[in-house]
Amino acid sequence: MKQTWKALLCAAAAFLMAASPAAPAFAAADPVATTAAASQTSQHKHTYTGWEIARRATNQKNGLLLRACSVCGSKQTKRIARIASAQVKNIEITYTGKAVTNGITVKNKDGRVLKRGRDYTVEYLNNKKVGVATMVMTGIGKYDCTFTRSFRIIPKRTQFTSILPSAKKVLLKWTPVTAQADGYLIQYSTDKAFKTNTAVQKVKDAAKASLTIGGLKEKTAYYVRIRTYKTVQGRTFVSKWPKTLTFQTPAAAPYAIDGQVPKSARVSSSYFDDVVFVGDSISEGLNYYEAANDVLGKAKFLTSVSLGSTNALWDVSERSVHPRWNGQKMKIEDAIPLTGAKKVYIMLGMNDIISVGVDKSIQNFTTLCNKILKKSPNVQLYVESVTPRTNQGAKSDNGPLNNNSITAYNKKLSALCQTRGWYFINVAEVMFDSTGYLNRSYCSDPNGMGMHFAYAGCKVWVDYLYTHTA
Repeated sequence: MKQTWKALLCAAAAFLMAASPAAPAFAAADPVATTAAASQTSQHKHTYTGWEIARRATNQKNGLLLRACSVCGSKQTKRIARIASAQVKNIEITYTGKAVTNGITVKNKDGRVLKRGRDYTVEYLNNKKVGVATMVMTGIGKYDCTFTRSFRIIPKRTQFTSILPSAKKVLLKWTPVTAQADGYLIQYSTDKAFKTNTAVQKVKDAAKASLTIGGLKEKTAYYVRIRTYKTVQGRTFVSKWPKTLTFQTPAAAPYAIDGQVPKSARVSSSYFDDVVFVGDSISEGLNYYEAANDVLGKAKFLTSVSLGSTNALWDVSERSVHPRWNGQKMKIEDAIPLTGAKKVYIMLGMNDIISVGVDKSIQNFTTLCNKILKKSPNVQLYVESVTPRTNQGAKSDNGPLNNNSITAYNKKLSALCQTRGWYFINVAEVMFDSTGYLNRSYCSDPNGMGMHFAYAGCKVWVDYLYTHTA
């Protein structure tokens, strides 16, 4: 009987165990999902290995990470969000002469920023010269993809170094950009925003450093800016605009000459410390005035009676009229470096017009200036106009050196300066009287040669130099 009851109890226990439901498997929420062996999940704490890449993400599909319990084999998965965007930091970068690099921000579909060197690498193509540079991004680690982005390498920009307006023209000068550039685009307008009344001048020579723009209106404010350009495979790349500059055209003066240096703020006498004045007996008079009044700083003088561009080209001899420096007669181009000057104010032409005429005078003047610049390439030339003569009647007016020939010579000097990047200082414009001759009160020999200056004329001359600088 005892054995019978024991058997019945065992049977009942077995029935109850068979009727009990199995424990449910654990499922984690996305992005981690878990699967487990049915007989093990409730009997131990899972010990997972590190995440391993089961499938790398691309820029089209998500990837997958996987890990498993080291005891029971229960597995977990995690999604690797695909790459969704890649944006370069700078659409344009200025040419430097070296390989140009750029920043980039790469994000996955969840908005997380990926790390360069861990998630992807970058290679550059065509990133040394002006044109389109390419960045090639290659996925590493969790990512398996290759995609490209591009940006523009643009020319170096420049800026105007001087703006010299006259009544209807302006002479613009800038610093040339010769590396990776074809030329310049100059935009000018009466509208500060460049939306109306705007024109563009194209300079197709990167080595050029100046341009004269005509057709302007008197007494008008203009805005102007310049940028560099280069054409690569039919596509034009331009530099950034620098700061917009402005200038005012003056009213036309009776004796003004296009291209002359406009009136400017008065400088101090120290401006003339590095100046040397080159000239004939007219400039010798200025030297005497300076010695008596000490008004031109530490300026130096290379002057000689009867000196001209023509005889300045001759060899030095006992009979030559070359100026002296420290007591020694020498050619102008040899003397200038010894003075230490950085600015050369040169007024020559009176004696040349008489001896060889206007056109040949300009040729000789050009040759002399070229010799000066060859020996002193860093000096700046300031070309002073030849001044007029007093009214001495028909005999003087009909001679080779009259105010008409002087004015013609001065206009050619100004045109020369504009092509060469020199400054034209039109001293003559303040020397005329109301009848078109040299003001007699300015002249020390009004009834003689009618061209040399008294102190009153030298004072007007000096005041003009102080207020017409560049």
